[in-house]
Amino acid sequence: MSLDGPKSYSATAKWLHWLVAALVIALVPIGMIMADLEPGPLQDRLFVLHESLGITLLALMVVRLANRLRGAPAPDASLGRAERIAAGAVHHTLYLMLFLTPLVGWLALSAYGFGPSFFGLGNLPALLAKDEPLSKILFGLHEAGGLLIGTLVLVHVAGALRHVLLKRDDLITRMLPASWRGYRPAQ
Repeated sequence: MSLDGPKSYSATAKWLHWLVAALVIALVPIGMIMADLEPGPLQDRLFVLHESLGITLLALMVVRLANRLRGAPAPDASLGRAERIAAGAVHHTLYLMLFLTPLVGWLALSAYGFGPSFFGLGNLPALLAKDEPLSKILFGLHEAGGLLIGTLVLVHVAGALRHVLLKRDDLITRMLPASWRGYRPAQ
């Protein structure tokens, strides 16, 4: 997009951003907790919840990418070259991992012998034949992907807080919902 394009993201982009953020905030700790639990009903329920939210995340990321390809604001003109490069690297890596991590989880579960459950309504198809040694490798990659997503989210939030608390600019308003339009950083 050119520098004379929109200064803020569309309402759809904002909704998708915050829905994906809420899912990630739920998925990472649920994944960590369920992995440490003893097998039983609680762990089973958390697995179903984690799988269901992961499939939802993957579907939302497909919609989000399609929406993003329709256009987005150019990087803010106030950002320096290093800031644009850092922000671009974090955003692109986060997008990639938000696709790959749920997909690898689906593949891992498939290799374990199951398709992911969707809120207990049924299971999605397995994408691979049963292969438990492969499932262990894929579950390890899925876990590493989740940890990388958590790290990238922290870096993203730190960047946003830098703009609010240190630079005291209004860059964050580009992604805030319209109902927060009156927000202005303290001077």
